[in-house]
Amino acid sequence: MKKVIFYIIILFMLFFSTVKAEETLNLDKKIIEFPSVENYSLQGFTVVKDNLFMVLNGYDDKVSKIIVYDLKNYNKIKEYDFGSLGHANDVTYNSKNNIIYVLAGGGSNEVYLFNGTDFLYIDKLNLELPARSITYIEDSDMYAIRTVATGFKLDNELKLKSKVPFIFGMNIKSEVGRQGWSYYNGYIYYSNWSWIRLGGDGSNIIFIYDLNGSFVDTLYTKNDIGEIEDIAFYNDTMILGFNGYNDKIMFYELKVPEIFKEESYINDNMDENYEIKTDINYQMYYLSGLVIIVLVIILIIILRKKNK
Repeated sequence: MKKVIFYIIILFMLFFSTVKAEETLNLDKKIIEFPSVENYSLQGFTVVKDNLFMVLNGYDDKVSKIIVYDLKNYNKIKEYDFGSLGHANDVTYNSKNNIIYVLAGGGSNEVYLFNGTDFLYIDKLNLELPARSITYIEDSDMYAIRTVATGFKLDNELKLKSKVPFIFGMNIKSEVGRQGWSYYNGYIYYSNWSWIRLGGDGSNIIFIYDLNGSFVDTLYTKNDIGEIEDIAFYNDTMILGFNGYNDKIMFYELKVPEIFKEESYINDNMDENYEIKTDINYQMYYLSGLVIIVLVIILIIILRKKNK
C-alpha cells in the first residue's frame, strides 16, 4: 500500500508542476516603476516608436494625466495633465499616420487623437459603436475594437467593415475587469483582471484570438502582482502594465511567448459560468486529471494482484 501512495504522490506532483509551468508568465524584468499618484490609476498605454505612451485617469474619470517614457533607457520624457479622457481604457498607435488613439472607454464611442511626435492633443472623433478596447492592425491597415463581449473590425478611417462581429462571446462575468487589447504578429492579445472588490481573486489572464475570431491560447500571471491594464509590444517583446498591489504602477517586459493553438471551445462557452483564475480552469487540465485518476486506479489494481 505504501508503494501505491508513493506512486500517486509522484503522479500528482508531475501533473501540477507541468500545469503551472505552462500557464504562468515569468515576469522577472521590471522596466518601469513609480508610486501611484493619489486618486489616479494607470489605464491604457501603447508603444509609439521607441516610447511608451500611457494615460492615468482619476477623480471618477474626469481628469487625466499623459505620461511618456523612453523605452531605450526607461526615463520619463513627458508628463502633463489633460482634463478628461474618460476612463481611457485602451490606447493604440498608427505608425502610418503617426497618430495615437485614446479610447474613452466605459461604454463611450469617443476617441481622442494625439500626435505621435510631441504627444499633444489633435482632435476628437466618434466611433459608430461604443468601444472598450482598440488596436491598430498595421499589416492589414485596419483596427479592431471590443464592445463588451464582441469584437468588430474597422477600416483605416475607423468605419465598420461589417456590422457582424468577428469575435463572439468573450467573458461577461460581472467580477471581471475587461481591459485593453493589442495586435501582434497575427494575434490579438486581450487582458482581463479578476476584480477583487466584486468577488474575484486578483488574478490576470490574457486571451489570445486570431483575426478570424477563433480563440487560440491563454496566458496567466501570478495573482499577487496587481491589476493588469493593457498590453503593448516593442520589437520582439511584450510589455504588461499593472496597477500594483504595492501601491505602485509597474511595467514588465518579456519575450513574446510561443503560441500554442488549443481547441476553440472557449468561444462557445465564454459566458457567466466561465471563471478567470490562475488555478487549473480549462478543459485540457480536467481531462488530464481524469486520465491520471484512471491510471491510478489501474496501478492500484495491478499492485493488489501482485500482492495476492
